Amino acid sequence: METDTQNTFLARLQKMVADRGSRAALRRYWSPATRHQAYPLLGQLGALKDDRKTILAALNAEHPEHQAGQSVGKSALRLGERKDGNHPYDSHFRRLLACDDLDDLAKQLHRLVKRLQREGIALDYEELHKNLNYWANYSENVKVNWAAGFWQAPMAPLQTEAAEV
Repeated sequence: METDTQNTFLARLQKMVADRGSRAALRRYWSPATRHQAYPLLGQLGALKDDRKTILAALNAEHPEHQAGQSVGKSALRLGERKDGNHPYDSHFRRLLACDDLDDLAKQLHRLVKRLQREGIALDYEELHKNLNYWANYSENVKVNWAAGFWQAPMAPLQTEAAEV
């Protein structure tokens, strides 16, 4: 049931952000001075009294490129190459993982999504929607999943040792 509602919301959102004017109006959410201009569209989406949907709508308006499997961690990882064990986005990503409340998380996700947009890197908005829905009760699980996408070493292929002759 939740997945159907989620897919319906995302479908309506994607249709809305396809229109440049609507997309611009939704992006105005990020500024407290112009936030009221996003309210009519957020109302049409049924997101006005749901901070998670509001955040998702504003993020999607900022950068609507969706790609399944591109979690927050995996997308952030694509922002640079790891050198000497450090990634150029490490400190920003750690700040994202330090968020405790949804308002702080929204600001950090906005920062990430703007950077992803500049670099042309997609994000899985279906997964992000689930993550935001789980945030209230399972924020640590969400953070661990994001961290795994960013820091987890890829599985090395199994190599069979050649028999010595």
